[in-house]
Amino acid sequence: MVRNLVDRLFRILHDGKQRKGPSRHSGVSCRGVSTIDADFSSASHDFMMIRLETPRLTLMALTVQQMRWQRDDFARLEQTLGLAASGQRLEDELRPIVSRAISQMRRRPHHARWHCQWAAVLKEERRIVGSLAFKGPPNREEAVEIGYGFDPSYHNRGLATEAVGEMVRWALSEDGVETVIAETANMNVASMRVLQKVGFVITSATQRYLYWKVGG
Repeated sequence: MVRNLVDRLFRILHDGKQRKGPSRHSGVSCRGVSTIDADFSSASHDFMMIRLETPRLTLMALTVQQMRWQRDDFARLEQTLGLAASGQRLEDELRPIVSRAISQMRRRPHHARWHCQWAAVLKEERRIVGSLAFKGPPNREEAVEIGYGFDPSYHNRGLATEAVGEMVRWALSEDGVETVIAETANMNVASMRVLQKVGFVITSATQRYLYWKVGG
């Protein structure tokens, strides 16, 4: 499994750093990404470059550096990913969310894939049309929570359903994950439909929110 390989690499790098101290010439790389250098806490996240493919989308797990660009220099992110320039910028309300995710990734690199942002790229336009994220590693009930959002101009095309479905399939294939959960506002009909199409069922509700799960 990808998870087992990644965890082993993290342990090897971490143990080596504790014994020998930082090395500026370690020369370790993964599938063409940046060479690991002295800054283990940030550079090691390049091992988390996971990509999932659907018929219309590529879902990219962003590294720490890519998430900095997502937050601060969206054009640079698009350029480094080889995408078309869109003139987009990250919405202000999402900036602290990305900042917290970066902090979590640096503190807990072995769980980076559960904290990072995933960019949904529409293949035919080479454009980021949405983002997805898990809200942390599996809990004691072996559940992970998913969140997502798509550009309104790309709504009603089934893209969110396609992306969430693939992310759920991937998560349920990972060790230690039995269910995927989600939360929607009571009035968010579009998001409810996405979850229903992917196979989620309602487990509980409050006056403002519905709580969902799939798997298990």
